[in-house]
Amino acid sequence: MKRFMAGVANIDKLLYIIGGSVLACMILLTFCDVILRNFGHPITGSMEFIQYGGCIVFGFSIPYGTMLGCQVIVDIITEKMSPKKRQVVEVITRCIGILIFLFVAYNFYVYGMDVRKTGERTASFKIPYYPFSFALSFTFLMQSFTIFCDLIKKLKGANNE
Repeated sequence: MKRFMAGVANIDKLLYIIGGSVLACMILLTFCDVILRNFGHPITGSMEFIQYGGCIVFGFSIPYGTMLGCQVIVDIITEKMSPKKRQVVEVITRCIGILIFLFVAYNFYVYGMDVRKTGERTASFKIPYYPFSFALSFTFLMQSFTIFCDLIKKLKGANNE
């Protein structure tokens, strides 16, 4: 189990690094496009790259953010509960989260297969849509694994108390 959890953490970090690199490229592209646009020579298709870059940045940053615990937690109700009841609520919400993200990953995969069959592509550069759908499917699968690892940590921590 430790190897699985370490593998998930390493993949989450790698996705985060890729997302950050894509974000840096998006910033550079936007900067160059704005400068060149003022001289009457905009970068053709820059909006396509920004849109798909946003897809990568968004999707690839979610699992690592979850691993770090960077999500917003509203605990107005749970802070008034006993530790045992709070743990039950945390386990239930993590199980629901795992199921939701597995559902989203599956649907992105199915959508990617459909788009692959139809051969849909972007307007300017004819970039196929399906790799981005598969990438998001993979990141949401990793999000499910990340939540699962967090659930295991919570259960192990509760057993040690």
